[in-house]
Amino acid sequence: MPRLHLLAPLLAAGLYAQSADLFESKIRPALVANCYGCHNSKLKSPMGDLVLDTKAGLRKAVEGRLLKALHYNDPLLQMPPTGKLPQTVIDNFEAWIAAGASDPRQDTATVSQALRGMSVADGRKWWSFQPVAEKPAPAVKNTQWLQRKIDAFLLARIEEKGLTPSAKADKRTLAQRLYLDLTGLRPTYEELEAFVNNADPNAYKNLVEKLLSSPQYGEKWARHWLDVARYAEDNPTSEATNPPYPYAWRYRDWVIEALNKDVPYNHFLKLQLAADKIPDSKREDLRALGYLGAAPVYHKDQRLSYDVIYTFLSDDWDERVDAVSRGLLGLTVACARCHDHKFDPIPTKDYYGLASVFASTMRSERPTFDIDPQVEARFQFVQRRLFDLAYSRNLLTGEASTVVGAEERVIRWKQEIATLQTEMEALQDRYPVLVQYLEKFWRDPPKQARQAVTARRRPGASEDPFMNTVYDAGSYVDGSDANYTWLTYKPGEPRDLPVFLRGNIASPGEPAPRKFLDVLAKSDPKLVNGSGRLELAEKIVTDAAPLTARVIVNRVWAWHFGRPLVNTPSDFGTQGDKPTHPELLDDLAARFIANGWSLKWLHREILLSSAWQQSGTRRPDGDKIDQSNTLLWRMNPRRLDVEDYRDSLLRIAGTLKTDIYGISQDLDAETNTRRTIYG
Repeated sequence: MPRLHLLAPLLAAGLYAQSADLFESKIRPALVANCYGCHNSKLKSPMGDLVLDTKAGLRKAVEGRLLKALHYNDPLLQMPPTGKLPQTVIDNFEAWIAAGASDPRQDTATVSQALRGMSVADGRKWWSFQPVAEKPAPAVKNTQWLQRKIDAFLLARIEEKGLTPSAKADKRTLAQRLYLDLTGLRPTYEELEAFVNNADPNAYKNLVEKLLSSPQYGEKWARHWLDVARYAEDNPTSEATNPPYPYAWRYRDWVIEALNKDVPYNHFLKLQLAADKIPDSKREDLRALGYLGAAPVYHKDQRLSYDVIYTFLSDDWDERVDAVSRGLLGLTVACARCHDHKFDPIPTKDYYGLASVFASTMRSERPTFDIDPQVEARFQFVQRRLFDLAYSRNLLTGEASTVVGAEERVIRWKQEIATLQTEMEALQDRYPVLVQYLEKFWRDPPKQARQAVTARRRPGASEDPFMNTVYDAGSYVDGSDANYTWLTYKPGEPRDLPVFLRGNIASPGEPAPRKFLDVLAKSDPKLVNGSGRLELAEKIVTDAAPLTARVIVNRVWAWHFGRPLVNTPSDFGTQGDKPTHPELLDDLAARFIANGWSLKWLHREILLSSAWQQSGTRRPDGDKIDQSNTLLWRMNPRRLDVEDYRDSLLRIAGTLKTDIYGISQDLDAETNTRRTIYG
């Protein structure tokens, strides 16, 4: 259903006063990012003979079935083929068309030369891939304002524009700002008054240290990281093949603990990708693998065809590539799934080299207690096999079945379940918890099989001694049965994908062995040990260390100041914004690495600066020269986010439970007064 009513206020308010404005700000960027690769006039054979980089070609599409294709209403007409665009983007197209579909371009092809992409050799010269090094602090007039090196870089630009920084915020404002920034909680009256009345010249610095040392610091900053990690306890859909992750909360708890301990950021990343591969890792650190082990998966009804199931599986791999590349490296590697990246130096083969790492990685649930490695390896495979067998048995039992010859298949699956049951029950004396965990899979389904499947959709969080993790196993699709498609896993066997031409699994091209990105690799980019997860993690924090450091420093800066130095925090490529203060970003990233990748060090550098302690009051002189406050001549006022708002209200009311860690609770429950991160 069209949602033009949502955009009417924007149009009425003059935010998009003209259709042409909307085209330049929203429509053209969406076309460039999602459509020009296959529908541009420079191609010899544009897909469907449709071109969108010319005024005439786009007009033809608008008068045709453009909106229908974007809405995915017709299964035979869905664009872009890699997935439906966000509803906000579709709403922009609707608003633009409703306002007249104005296209200010000349009636000639306007595809940028950048659509041809950038060579790897040229890409190595790109600013964000260069080494970082400490920079000398620039000379400034008002040296008394400087408290941290950060201040010199900012003040030099402020003075260059004939401005001065703002006055220091009053003590009450500073205290509230500091508590909210570091703990996500407003200070109590007593805490606020104690700081205001403290005449110690080190009172502010001591408060910074106190809050950085509080358990609430980890709760607040884990929430920021969990957004980057795309953390959730459920999956995009809720079918029986796609249940929530009952132990995902253990990954969340690990993130809180790691941040409170100030685990070096480079090690923090390595544990999340490959804790099981790092020598001498503690058992408790395997919870970090929830980064991958509780990542989204797409529903796969195995009655669907081989091609459909394979495409869904490749979507799972694509999600991991996108999360790692954008979240950790600030690069849109997933744009190279169907063709060489149109802007950045990322060939399609690099994309599939990374996807091969995740095609060689299987999610699993491990016990939290120590266990014989061989037993654990077998358990990880058996649990997934039993899940698939039990799901298939239930699906094809009784009225739920629509597959010819279902009864014969069910008999065969039941026999395999019984064999695995016998094998696992032999562990009863040594590991009764493992056997108890698996029992649900070998119980026969109730008479109403579909009801049984539905009942398992949302089991909720669990306190059982397990955690969501991964292990090395190649993932494959078995299409030998024309009526039922199986997913199979080969433990210990890595899998190298081919390049799928135009992203189509039915068109395999040249092999794409596991590898790191050529443009970032300082040595052989190949990943040869198992799935390659550990080597990938190491290259992210060694070969790509300058980029990795810049990305996290930029994110932390944004979370403290309300706007980043690079205004596209997940895109440091050619389509992203350049840094507003490049020397400052490089210097801070270099010193972050030199100080052991310590996030708490980074917090101190920012919070103890004069820049962060400025008042947020607007000034006519500043607004006239720099209304958007790019120069940071004042502090950016920010809205309280929903987590901080809810938690602070509970604290003010005296009902906030301050116990840390543990199983998640329903946020809608009236009895739930824990912090929102535990929802």
